[in-house]
Amino acid sequence: MMDKYSYKTNCVNSTARFINDMVDDSREITWKTFLKYVDVETVKDVFPDYSYRNEKTGCGFHIKDDYAVSFHKSKYRGRPCVYIYHSAIEYIFAK
Repeated sequence: MMDKYSYKTNCVNSTARFINDMVDDSREITWKTFLKYVDVETVKDVFPDYSYRNEKTGCGFHIKDDYAVSFHKSKYRGRPCVYIYHSAIEYIFAK
């Protein structure tokens, strides 16, 4: 079993060079594929205002259903990562 990735940083707290390289080399993935790398509990810690699974909390809908969200796979600073693109901010998860 693969070790899950943890939240590392976002584009606001990184440098343009690292973010641009990551985004330029990324590919979009599904929520289901994203969860192979990151536990849903980790996502909930970073984005607590969404409803997950069948919970009726937060904004009332799942992060995967937000039109302003997409999921990606790439490398950040030369290391494999996945990230959530949320309202023009990249949230990066890696080992």
